[in-house]
Amino acid sequence: MNRHEFLRGLHRVTATRNYLEIGVNDGRSLTLSQVPSIGIDPAFKVNVELRADIHLVKATSDDFFATKDPLGHLKSARNPVKNARKGRPLFAHYRGGTTLDLAFIDGMHLFEYALRDFMNVERFSRWDSVIVLDDMLPRDIDEAARDRHTDAWTGDVYKLIPVLAKYRPELTVVPVDTEPTGVLLILGADPGSTVLKDHYDEIVQEWVVPDPQKVPEGILSRVDAVSPEMLLRGGFWTDLVRNRNRRAARTRYDALRGQVNAALGRS
Repeated sequence: MNRHEFLRGLHRVTATRNYLEIGVNDGRSLTLSQVPSIGIDPAFKVNVELRADIHLVKATSDDFFATKDPLGHLKSARNPVKNARKGRPLFAHYRGGTTLDLAFIDGMHLFEYALRDFMNVERFSRWDSVIVLDDMLPRDIDEAARDRHTDAWTGDVYKLIPVLAKYRPELTVVPVDTEPTGVLLILGADPGSTVLKDHYDEIVQEWVVPDPQKVPEGILSRVDAVSPEMLLRGGFWTDLVRNRNRRAARTRYDALRGQVNAALGRS
């Protein structure tokens, strides 16, 4: 299954009500959305039909998230009838405001950029938001170089996997064996966490190193990556959607994490 097929499946199983994408490029992944969406790219060149209420932003993701109200386009109004007409959550205005249901990060393929993108997206997420990062499983060291010299290029964004394991072990981090270069699915976002921000400089100092990159064999072999088909069949999606729509408290996260681990055969 390729990444676009997997994304299409995620839109379905998560009953997504809004969507944010970093790295629009030609629009092939953005066209999968049929809900209010935001697409961010400083040089997008969309050549496909977009079939949703989409706000295209020609800016870097850093600049976009530095604006006063980044999710303004996705916000629900006070009037639930108006929200229903526009395909927005009916009562989000009265239940803590608008947060992201599904986000896809496919921006600059350098570790520090992907890290900042995740940090920014997390600020507008909940524990039941679904965050996906592309190009997380390079197939060889050349593909993982910071200085691009191959046609297919992931850069060194794969480093987010060990960094999150070290600094944010409470997150549910799932490498997914999609073609061609894998994705990473993250649940359990905590907008109140400042751990990555507090340690950002030391993380960058440790992990941003010259080529060639020392890609762990486990990442190259995808030994821990799960089948996208199996992930999409997981029975936990129903509970995730129910908890999200009810704005359930974070205390429900541990139960969901347990369901995910059980579905994927994790201990």
